[in-house]
Amino acid sequence: MSGDLVELPVEVEVTPDRYGTLRSVNVVSGGDVPPELDTQEWRLEEISVESHVRDQIAVSAIDKTTRVGIVRVSPDTLEWEFIEEGAEVSN
Repeated sequence: MSGDLVELPVEVEVTPDRYGTLRSVNVVSGGDVPPELDTQEWRLEEISVESHVRDQIAVSAIDKTTRVGIVRVSPDTLEWEFIEEGAEVSN
């Protein structure tokens, strides 16, 4: 991936539920989404990111809402990579 990348935090949100605990993986963009990512195509890609993160980390072991990493996105191609919190990043 090259060029200007957008970094968005990824968190696991933990909420108590009547029948247990719900754990949701979310790309946290808030109001800081660049116009290039404010598209239906990116919203569909966010679902892919969230699914990928569920497969990569032990979500069921997380007891409170926690930032688990970042997703780097190319606004031009919507190509993305997930970087787990505390992981070594090579450039």
